[in-house]
Amino acid sequence: MPARDWAQLRKVLRNGDSFNREVYEWFRDADSNDTRKALRDDLLIGAKDSIPIAQIKIRAFREIIQKTHLKPTIIGQPKSSYDADVKYHPQIVLYFLQDKQSVPKGKTAKDARISFRLMHETSETLTEAELKNWANKIRTEFTQPSLYRWHKGKIIGLYLDKPNGFDFQVYAYSDEIAKTVIRKVIELTTKTYVNDKFRFTTPERNTDPTPPQVRVLGELVPEPQWRPNVFVTFDHAYANVWNDKSKRVLVDASGLQVNPIFHV
Repeated sequence: MPARDWAQLRKVLRNGDSFNREVYEWFRDADSNDTRKALRDDLLIGAKDSIPIAQIKIRAFREIIQKTHLKPTIIGQPKSSYDADVKYHPQIVLYFLQDKQSVPKGKTAKDARISFRLMHETSETLTEAELKNWANKIRTEFTQPSLYRWHKGKIIGLYLDKPNGFDFQVYAYSDEIAKTVIRKVIELTTKTYVNDKFRFTTPERNTDPTPPQVRVLGELVPEPQWRPNVFVTFDHAYANVWNDKSKRVLVDASGLQVNPIFHV
């Protein structure tokens, strides 16, 4: 690559919503931790970095820090295929992720999703302005003054109110935690929480923090952990709109989502 072209590309990687911004977002707590601050500064692409050095930094960030090669395999179908089969009201999804510091070495962070439908909207009536309004509500309620955090576990909190777009199934450490999370999401929509619509189940089985190993294709691997007790924190929120080419990210607290309406 000609030096002039590389200089321009390096500028792109260093400025705006690109690689260096992503590194800063990932290490946004680094100013109070000298070790993380030093690691962050080592990974930032510098004004005079060569192509090989930049490639090493990007690969180190992806594979050593983010561990993108360890992301779980998703068994599903493309959005376009799903949309061809099912027509639906717009959906708002809140995504929570286990705190990175609490994830055991070599394990994948546990997550949680809570969603609801905008029953008064369709893909034709929903506007960009309304999506921004939802993004602002979520930013206010789930990121200020700090990221919303709750305790996930084996108890299932259920809440069914289909006319208002609610069909919640929340796995929590207690029924009160499940109820609190559900109530908070409902309050986001300005609808009224009705206690008679909430119920919960408490399985007799307990989660095992060290599940037994089983042999898969000749190799011993641990069984998937059943309903682990972990804290999950707000990570991002997005909207699914029928016949839209991809999800619309409303709020991003991870620094990893593409083109969110609001960065946190």
